[in-house]
Amino acid sequence: MTPEGSPQSAANMSAHQPSLLHQPRLGAYWMSVSLVCFTGNALLLKVLASVRHGDPWMALVFRAFIGLIFTWVVFAPKGTLQLKRSFQSWLLASRGVLGAFGTAAYYLTIGPLGAGKATLIGNTWCVFAAIMAAFVLHEKLGLVKVLGISLAIAGLALLTGMTPGSLVLFGMHEAIALGGAVMAATVVVVIRQLTRTETSATIFASQCLYALIIGIPVAMMNFTSIGWLDAGLLAAAALFATFGQLAMTEGFRFLSVAAGGAFQNAVPLFTTLGGILLFAEPFSMMQSLGALLILWGSFQTVLGGRRV
Repeated sequence: MTPEGSPQSAANMSAHQPSLLHQPRLGAYWMSVSLVCFTGNALLLKVLASVRHGDPWMALVFRAFIGLIFTWVVFAPKGTLQLKRSFQSWLLASRGVLGAFGTAAYYLTIGPLGAGKATLIGNTWCVFAAIMAAFVLHEKLGLVKVLGISLAIAGLALLTGMTPGSLVLFGMHEAIALGGAVMAATVVVVIRQLTRTETSATIFASQCLYALIIGIPVAMMNFTSIGWLDAGLLAAAALFATFGQLAMTEGFRFLSVAAGGAFQNAVPLFTTLGGILLFAEPFSMMQSLGALLILWGSFQTVLGGRRV
């Protein structure tokens, strides 16, 4: 899950609607829809990258275009979308550029690393976000978060081979995925500041807009043609990402941050299982242990001691 879909940003909506909280059945329904959509998005991107040999930059363009159109149709009539603000606010521009590159890093690594490993590495954004927020926003880490961060970093080292004697496993694509996670974490910190002055629609649309600006020239450099099947898969992946974001936001209307965060941390788990079952993505024993540590550490970092 990329930063525009972070539990912290989506939960801001429910914070102002306390009467909607604690409806677990409805919240669980929407979170389950979100889980299916985000998992489907990752697995479709894997098909496009490894089976269809598609361009990940084109996948990024499709996602940004469909996301921007959908946001415009839904939110512009309500007056909550102020797209020109994306060029007037340096924070919105930063959110857009960093979010675009962070998503691109994820898309670029799904093929070479596999959907499971790319999503697991990308999910460590919550760990880096917690560290950044402690310095930039002066948020307290607490013992539970520190423990979660430590577990996730240890798991990341095992998964990517950043351990003594096994650095040969850490390569360019691992570095790109890790860089994407750091950028995603930076975006979350920026989003926390933007929610004070900007609407959720404007914040989300800013990433779509800058992803188009950045992605179209790169995609056109290698463009030849797109068949109907590839276009359909690209559109389906983009729709999965968009509906996953909307369903997650709706789920946070009825669930606490802790409960919703627990659902969202299942995305890398289901994506990894899907990658293993559908594409036979390999995991050594040490990498499997690393994956479990990342999942548990990220879970503890997101919850931060809060009660579900």
